[in-house]
Amino acid sequence: MYDALIDDVATQKTAGKRRSIRELLRKPEWTWTFLFCVVLGMSGGIRYLRDWQFQTLNKESEKPPFLLKEFPKTLGDWHEIEGTDITLDPQIARIAGSSDHLIRTYVNRRNGEQVSVMILYGLAYLVWPHTPDACYPAAGFKSVPPSGDVDIDVPETTIKARFREQNFAKYQTGAGIYQQVYYSLRNAGEWGLNLENRWKSFRYNPGMFKVQVQRQVAAVGKAENNSLKDLLGKIVQEIEQRLTAQK
Repeated sequence: MYDALIDDVATQKTAGKRRSIRELLRKPEWTWTFLFCVVLGMSGGIRYLRDWQFQTLNKESEKPPFLLKEFPKTLGDWHEIEGTDITLDPQIARIAGSSDHLIRTYVNRRNGEQVSVMILYGLAYLVWPHTPDACYPAAGFKSVPPSGDVDIDVPETTIKARFREQNFAKYQTGAGIYQQVYYSLRNAGEWGLNLENRWKSFRYNPGMFKVQVQRQVAAVGKAENNSLKDLLGKIVQEIEQRLTAQK
């Protein structure tokens, strides 16, 4: 009997609360307040879920899809000069956004030309700001003409990878040191430049490759360098083939 009375009182209290809520919702200002709180709560929950998903995707994308140290030592007419691999200082690698990188000197067996190749992988929002425009002046170089963009044909594909050619000079005791640089960035399946306008897409496609090839030249000019462009195409081809194999 006593338990029944307690249950009856509890039921009456619950019913009273329900009536109170219904009475409040009959008032327009409370109806809108209640709906606003519901929408706000849902929005916060969705935002939290999306942020968690982006953080998880970032964490998964920190690891390179393949080890760059396994990159071929021979690419067409180009082959590695033994013992020229360089490893970045850990602090510099962290600043550059590098999860993995390769820095290696290749030589062309036909004309003897030598180039330094850097392939770097990391999170896009950390990698893309570190272009030659930012890095070379910090080392005492200044940009000199000509410069421009060039579309590189990738062998055995329909891909065209857009690279930027830039020239830099440093003058010491009357002598000039000239560097010619080609670089491109790969994000969301595309090779290109000027990704600062696409930074929002980095949340959905966090990983980025950077390819930078540089050589020292006697003077700055516009002479065509087909052997160097052939190397750029083969580097991109190798990356694309390895990414396809990972799928």
